[in-house]
Amino acid sequence: MAGCVAMKIALFHDSVLPPKNYGGIERIVVSLAREYTRLGHEVLLVCREGSQIKDYETMTVPAGTEPQELPTGIDFYHSHQPLLKKPKTPFLVTIHGNGHPHEKYFANTNFLSASHARNHNARFFVYNGVDPDRYPFTEKKQDYFVFLARTTWRVKNVKTAIAWANDLGVKLEIMGGSGISRLNIHYNGLVDEDQKLKLLAGARALIYPTNWDEPCAAAPLEALACGTPVISTANGCMPELLRDNTGVVCHNYDELMSAAEEVSKISPLSCRKSIENYFSLKRMAQDYLKLFEKILNEGELDQKPKYKFSKNSAKALFKPTLWNRIQYGFTGKI
Repeated sequence: MAGCVAMKIALFHDSVLPPKNYGGIERIVVSLAREYTRLGHEVLLVCREGSQIKDYETMTVPAGTEPQELPTGIDFYHSHQPLLKKPKTPFLVTIHGNGHPHEKYFANTNFLSASHARNHNARFFVYNGVDPDRYPFTEKKQDYFVFLARTTWRVKNVKTAIAWANDLGVKLEIMGGSGISRLNIHYNGLVDEDQKLKLLAGARALIYPTNWDEPCAAAPLEALACGTPVISTANGCMPELLRDNTGVVCHNYDELMSAAEEVSKISPLSCRKSIENYFSLKRMAQDYLKLFEKILNEGELDQKPKYKFSKNSAKALFKPTLWNRIQYGFTGKI
């Protein structure tokens, strides 16, 4: 980053690095270490005991703890999880999930999207980014759609994705959990990186009917990097991610049903360009470095973050059958 003085940056997350499976936050941390180094900075990775990092200096801590002291020579400390104790070193905490009403945040707290910041009464955010060079761009798509999320997590809404695929009679490849494959619905389980990228790159679209306030969803960014458009809801960050004609934001099941035809008009190249222009690893790292410099030069960020979600911040999208309506009416869940 032009004009940025070289620093030694400590990156912390209570996890084993590198991640063995998907590990969204862990991948962000390792990717930032790589990009900070490429930009001329030194990196110390502070991670859980058992980590095996060859390319960077490391400091390990027991699981469930945070470092009490950092080594001398650290210019900036970037934690990717909430901290119990305010560090003495200039710092930034990035929150990757949604908090709870009693959670406390330091002023130097960063969020992942405008909606994520707004839901926490904050002003500062940095979008997640991916490295386009690590994702195969595929212009010619095959005749299937893909779902990528933890299927056991109800808010990711695999149930609606399956109902949608069955109603349209389209093939759906599901990654992120096990289930019974039938006819046009195929479960791939927990896939490795190569299989994930192959399925993402070949799909007509990623169906991502999320029913919660997404902070900054990783799967849609990975799909777009492969040139694959995204069908999603209006919850959380999704309208922010699907810009420049890269997907369809749906507010109800009828809109979801028509989205399959709409995405056929989207250029795979526009999806890829969106990542390169707005959601690249390089852009993410540079945005963080700007925040680091702001804190070093001006002191604490001018904000007072706190939990500030409205009760109706996320709108559930589901197939409006009688049973689904009754279930949602009584439990608030699908």
